[in-house]
Amino acid sequence: MLSDIHSNWVALQAVLREVAVSGVDEVICLGDLVGYGPEPAKCVETIRNIGAAMVMGNHEMEALKIRHIGTGYLGKISKSDGYSHGLIHSANQLSEEQAVWLARRPGSGAEGLAMMAHANLEYPMGFDYIESVEEAAPTLEILRAKKMAVGFFGHTHQQEVFCEGQIEWLDETRFRVSVAQPCVVMVGAVGQSREEGDLRAAWAIWDEGEGVVELRKTEYERLATARAIVEAGLPMGSAERLLTDAEYETLKADK
Repeated sequence: MLSDIHSNWVALQAVLREVAVSGVDEVICLGDLVGYGPEPAKCVETIRNIGAAMVMGNHEMEALKIRHIGTGYLGKISKSDGYSHGLIHSANQLSEEQAVWLARRPGSGAEGLAMMAHANLEYPMGFDYIESVEEAAPTLEILRAKKMAVGFFGHTHQQEVFCEGQIEWLDETRFRVSVAQPCVVMVGAVGQSREEGDLRAAWAIWDEGEGVVELRKTEYERLATARAIVEAGLPMGSAERLLTDAEYETLKADK
């Protein structure tokens, strides 16, 4: 389960190298493949080429909107607005074929005993955040009603697990889920971590046979993506979010 790749092709490649040796037989993208970063077209083409299933994220929805009606609805855009500039860059970089493919992605999906959406199951295209057990409650209720063991989501850029009961942790990264007590799993972000002190690419593995979810983290060349962000003319803030203070000083010295 990959989410929030955000046009970070370097991070995506690093994660897929680990996926290739992990025994995973299917890749699912939980949305926000585009936005913020420098290489949206490469990321879309990579996900398409590996045959990954994908649900729609808010950045796909907004980038496609820009392609159809332009940027006027965004209002005045400041030079430091990484969100808006990332959307515009993605909208401009995507081919027509890639845009059509993205537009056909559903808002939610299911695979075996798992359900997935970008943000939540209650209103998948509303993109409300799940950041607490209370906010997870409506989605957990849907999982129980549909007799599902787990729901996978991104959007928050943080790895978290929400469950109305005791989580059965097997070790520091693996835990068990069941239809009797489903969990909401926020898989984190491949392309732009927002976890305090941990800038690695985050993702998750679902072993349905064992009923086990594993939270994974992958190192990648963050400075390479940051330099590509600058070269693409995107705001420095979008590069800074990927870096330690020392790495950011290195980036500034390059300019």
